[in-house]
Amino acid sequence: MSGFEVGGSEMRGEIRWGRWIAVVLILLVGAFLIWPLVGFYRIASAVEAKNASALAERVEFSLLRRSLTQQVIAEYLRLTGKDQKLGRFKSGIATGVGAALAEPVVAEFLNAETLLNFLNKGSAKDGGKVSSEIAPFSGSSWRDAWQVWWHSEYGPTNFSTYLPPDKPKSEQFKVKLSLRDWQWKLTGIGLPDDLRTELAQELVRRNHETDL
Repeated sequence: MSGFEVGGSEMRGEIRWGRWIAVVLILLVGAFLIWPLVGFYRIASAVEAKNASALAERVEFSLLRRSLTQQVIAEYLRLTGKDQKLGRFKSGIATGVGAALAEPVVAEFLNAETLLNFLNKGSAKDGGKVSSEIAPFSGSSWRDAWQVWWHSEYGPTNFSTYLPPDKPKSEQFKVKLSLRDWQWKLTGIGLPDDLRTELAQELVRRNHETDL
């Protein structure tokens, strides 16, 4: 066998290996993109089936509490004008220590049954309410995988998407999933502007004599 034939054989082998490596990389990237979507649709399916126990297994309630509390307290400080008095640094501290203050309002979302109702219908037991048309998992707002993916944000261990995808940002929920113990779980819900304000106003009413 001539040197040319040996060199050609080696080159063909290297090309084949290169192709296999490219295929494997494409499959890995595809799996990375699909994996959180699978977790998302498992949560959505639990909501659609009204299966509270299945939903509870896919929610990290401590992180969800933190997400909601930070939003409600920040809006509370803005409505009461205390964010201006405290300044940015102290407002951050107040947001952190205000968890107990916001607990009566935020607690409406921290039970599997009430959370299920809210995600599907847009209403909490005693707290805020939005139209069922923009509830994050109502109707067909989450069934279009392309739209869910197109309006999503990816990270190595985090995935977020905006629902309903056809609504303006001010009316959307930012649904956040995080990878916890190799399972994608709901860890945050970014609230639409009107709902966040409504919950903060409820907090003002309940705590009109309370000073942070």
